[in-house]
Amino acid sequence: MFISCVYFSGIISDSELRYIIDGLLFSKHIPTSQCKQLIDKISRLSSNEDKIKIKHMNNLPENTIQNKELFYTIEVLDEAIEKQRQVQFTYNVYGIDKKMHPKREEKYIVNPYQMAATNGRYYLICNYDKYDNISHYRIDRITDIEILPTSCKPKEEVKDIKYGLDLPKHMAEHIYMFAGKSVRVVFEAKAYLVTEILDWFGKETEFERIDEDTLRVSVYVNLNAMKYWALQYVRHVKVLSPKELVETIKEEIEIGAKNYE
Repeated sequence: MFISCVYFSGIISDSELRYIIDGLLFSKHIPTSQCKQLIDKISRLSSNEDKIKIKHMNNLPENTIQNKELFYTIEVLDEAIEKQRQVQFTYNVYGIDKKMHPKREEKYIVNPYQMAATNGRYYLICNYDKYDNISHYRIDRITDIEILPTSCKPKEEVKDIKYGLDLPKHMAEHIYMFAGKSVRVVFEAKAYLVTEILDWFGKETEFERIDEDTLRVSVYVNLNAMKYWALQYVRHVKVLSPKELVETIKEEIEIGAKNYE
């Protein structure tokens, strides 16, 4: 056991192990019991196990609804993507009984291309045969998954990824993982919001200073995602273009204001 600890500590440092554990602590999708087991196993890889134990921080999602099939679903998707095979599954929504229920009776059949984690959730990036665009599904809402014998549609036939899937770019454009088109969006923002803007949209963001307190910002982003982001930062941001997005946000603000009259 001592030799094993020394061996692992040479490959990965205690600080790196702690970073992995922090990622588990702040995840929203891993069932609590499995998360605790994983943290315990990872801690044993340290040359000083006590050094990285979590004694004063506990952010495990005890009160969230969790899908016990999550890890199995990830394994199946990984195999399907590797073999370039289609998958079928049940996609679920939650009812007021706090249980998952199938969104529809018919199973979903998709071409899986990539899994990605964002905002504490795992997502499947995939395509429906009858469409030529990308769809996203929360993996923690998938159950009863199966690999099919049919081959995936070639990426070249899917317009969003026909030149390959640039995952960092895709994630920056789909900050809430909505499907749909991405466009150039220009907005004004308070200068103190630069850190948050870069956190959300990445290094391709373009800035132009209007005055000491205000910036003009240009990003390439999914329209639906930008609508929700702008509403989240409505006190600090004003969208300038495209016009259709400006009008949609105005309408959302008016409806929201009426709810509080």
